[in-house]
Amino acid sequence: MDFKLEERAANIILKRGVKVPVTAPLFLRLFGKKKINLVVKALSIYTLKRVAVHYLQMQIKSTEEMTIPEGFEIIQLHDKAVSKIIAESILNNRWLKFLVPFVAYWLRGGLQATELFSLFQLVIVYGGIHDFINTIRLTEATRITMPMNLSQKETTS
Repeated sequence: MDFKLEERAANIILKRGVKVPVTAPLFLRLFGKKKINLVVKALSIYTLKRVAVHYLQMQIKSTEEMTIPEGFEIIQLHDKAVSKIIAESILNNRWLKFLVPFVAYWLRGGLQATELFSLFQLVIVYGGIHDFINTIRLTEATRITMPMNLSQKETTS
C-alpha cells in the first residue's frame, strides 16, 4: 500500500480504481500465483446502498477516548462487517453478491489491518456518498413537480 490516500481518491474519481495486492487464494497458489491485484472502483448505487446497510448495522458511537480493551472489543464485534464492506466494494456488482461472504472471509486472512483500514476509509470517505447527497440536494432544489408561476411579474414605480 504505497499510494497516498489522496491519490487513491483521485483514482476512484477517475474510475480507474485502486489496485490492492492481496495474497492469492489457495487454488491459485497451487499454480504458482502468489499475489493478485483486486481493484476497488467507484461504487454503483446498489453497492453504495449495501455498504450503507453494513455500516449502519455497526452502530459505532464516538471513539475519541477509547481504551485498548474497548478497541479490541470493537475489533471483535465489527471485523466481519468491515470486511463485508470491503468485499462489497471490490465486487461492486449485484449479481455477485453471493460471493461477498467468501471474499470477506478471504480478505480477513489476506489483508493486514492497516490495509483493511485504509480501504475502509477509502470506501466510506471517497466512495460516493457525498455525490449522492449532492444529487439529493440538487433534486430537492430543482423540484420539477412544483407548480410554476408563469405570469409576468408586476412592477410598480
